[in-house]
Amino acid sequence: MKRKFLEDLGLEAEAIEKIMAEAGKDVTSLKARVDDLTEQINVKDTTIVEKNNKIAELEKVDVEAIKKEEYEKGKSDGSKEIEVFKKNNALDKALQGFKVKDPELIKPKLKLEQIEYEAEGDGFKVSKGLEEQINPLKQTYGYIFDDDNPLPQFTGNIKQPTTNEITKEAFNKMSYKERVALKNEKPEVYKNLKNE
Repeated sequence: MKRKFLEDLGLEAEAIEKIMAEAGKDVTSLKARVDDLTEQINVKDTTIVEKNNKIAELEKVDVEAIKKEEYEKGKSDGSKEIEVFKKNNALDKALQGFKVKDPELIKPKLKLEQIEYEAEGDGFKVSKGLEEQINPLKQTYGYIFDDDNPLPQFTGNIKQPTTNEITKEAFNKMSYKERVALKNEKPEVYKNLKNE
């Protein structure tokens, strides 16, 4: 509302001031509300623009290409794992040729990166680098390898210990009946104890 309009109506200056002050309060309140709503609209517009940009970026993404890339990566990783498994089997087989008792005991002592493999059928075989490492290890860690020397053989009579062997002291404490029973059951033991 304009002051001139109120003056043209013939209102007094004091009344015009009161009307203008009251109208100013309403205008200020409404202006604040308009500013708040304008800010909310600006924030929503900015959010909509950002979301639209993200949607546009996502529409550019080739999902099929990503699937194919991940498939190829998985296939490649799987192939590497299979290759490692086959090489590990080839190494175990080669270690058996060197009469290693337990391959897991000797592997930590080997420089695996120096061992070379070649394809053989569906797998691999050790082609180079193992024998040069095994021979010094046989000197140091002989207990890990099977020995070609036969085990010692014992000859002659071996006296087996008995769990119920009778001492001379126990023999002396036996009654007549117990000594007769011992003589009948174990004559050699009876004879040895009597002659001690």
